[in-house]
Amino acid sequence: MKVDILFEGKVIGHSNLDPIDPPMGVAGGRFIPGPEYAPRFHAYVIDGDNNELGKSAELSVWSDAHGMLACAGITIEDFNETLHEISVVVLGMAYLEYETAFADHALYKAYWRTDE
Repeated sequence: MKVDILFEGKVIGHSNLDPIDPPMGVAGGRFIPGPEYAPRFHAYVIDGDNNELGKSAELSVWSDAHGMLACAGITIEDFNETLHEISVVVLGMAYLEYETAFADHALYKAYWRTDE
């Protein structure tokens, strides 16, 4: 599911989320930062170190297909300097939203062992 990650209403980056933990409503994917992204203000973790300032960032996630996604929280883990990788994790999506977003995804089907 393609999404925009927002901070204070501004898009700071994008991701293509996959289901990670269906019963807990967790989704995640590679984060592609935009020009508004600033690790110090938006990332929960920077190259393995907790970022106190980023922990308080109130991020939101928007999908063109589903609108603003209700969730318990969003974290960005920025390992760009050491691993050249940044990821985003969306925690605690509501069950019906999660199922609607990922019902056709192979990982979701594999977890729930749904047949086609």
